[in-house]
Amino acid sequence: MRASVEGGGTLVRDASAMAQGQGWWPDWTLFGDAMLVGGVLALVLPCFGVLLVLRQQVFVAAAIGQAATFGFAVALACGLGHAHGGDDHGRSAVVGAGAAAAIATSIAALRAMSARQSTLEARSAWVFLFGGSAAMVLLNDVPHGPQAVQRLFLSSLLTVQPHDVGLAAVGALLLAVVAWPLRRRLLLWAIDPWTAAAHGARLWRYDLLVGAVLGAWFAYAIAATGLVFTFGAAVLPVLAARALAGSLRSVLLLAPVLGGLGLVLAFAVAHRCDLPPGQVFTAVQGALALLCRLLSRR
Repeated sequence: MRASVEGGGTLVRDASAMAQGQGWWPDWTLFGDAMLVGGVLALVLPCFGVLLVLRQQVFVAAAIGQAATFGFAVALACGLGHAHGGDDHGRSAVVGAGAAAAIATSIAALRAMSARQSTLEARSAWVFLFGGSAAMVLLNDVPHGPQAVQRLFLSSLLTVQPHDVGLAAVGALLLAVVAWPLRRRLLLWAIDPWTAAAHGARLWRYDLLVGAVLGAWFAYAIAATGLVFTFGAAVLPVLAARALAGSLRSVLLLAPVLGGLGLVLAFAVAHRCDLPPGQVFTAVQGALALLCRLLSRR
């Protein structure tokens, strides 16, 4: 697998040289962290994607991702971290800035959905275009800045750090603890927020809660794996599941399964063919979504 393509020129491991000639499955000692983090994200992100697909606002996910990228760029331009890595404190500051921008964007988007604002799609496009362009402008003169933006736009599964595994595991556990007791209310809010409001739900509370969690997860995922992988994992398995499943519950169960299976297939193909697994994952999920769509029509 090509770490140079995914890591923006930074070879964390000599992946390509050590991966060849070892069958269809990569060495766990080399790629275990990447597979664990990718696996958690492939299972968790489709759960957020279901919300966006139900609300027919898929492009909001891309806008949130670009907002996070802009936050990263602001932090790097202010000297809070280093584009080529840096210590844990600097990395935390950069990720925190991206999370703040992503959370603000996701909360604003959810509030606009609840208010039935017809301009949300145009606003999402503006955030997407402005965030990406401004990030490149801010980091143009920062050492390794353009490479950092390129890495965030593309996929960087092979540059996952060991502490990313712990963060992903803790985040998934906290998400389950918070979401499970509220699952019925969250589903009603996601399907029909106005009916939920008629039953006494305060929409702004759910908008704030889900927006904060969604923005934080997107910022973490983009910092760890890149925008292409994050957007693909959040949306494509849901589109495939919706084409096959006949109920919302089935979509919620099937989407993470398809995300996990796609990741396994992506790592196998990427290892065998010496390709970057993040991009292979997105391509596999896109092909799977198209196949499921064609099967559903038949």
